Amino acid sequence: MRITDEQIQQVLVLHNLFLSGDDKGVKANLESAELYGLNLADANLKEANLKGASLKRAVLWDANLEGALMDGANFKHAILQGSNMRNAQLNGAKMLGVNLERADLRGASLLNADLQSAILKNALFDKSTIWPEKFDPIAAGAICCGN
Repeated sequence: MRITDEQIQQVLVLHNLFLSGDDKGVKANLESAELYGLNLADANLKEANLKGASLKRAVLWDANLEGALMDGANFKHAILQGSNMRNAQLNGAKMLGVNLERADLRGASLLNADLQSAILKNALFDKSTIWPEKFDPIAAGAICCGN
């Protein structure tokens, strides 16, 4: 299902109401949604369901994706620069050529994610971050911090 700019703005408004505890709020469920090329810079999608969503070439710099469920999502060539992805689930995500520069990946799970050609310069991770087998985050430019 292709989501338009207007539709995503409505989803974000309702999701922010949900996060603030407002009874009129609705948690964002964008499972399997087509979000190709959308501008989601600074969007607050904390704890949203983006499983299997297509976010190819989407702009998500400085977005809040903390605790979001994004297993199997396709981020090919997306810009996630400076995004908060703490404790996010990205298992099996397709992240070919994604820009994760300065992203916060502490506690995130990227098991079986495809990080080929991903930019991880100054991305943060900690000991609880789960990387794909044989992936070396330090060699990719990420920085280990905290426990």
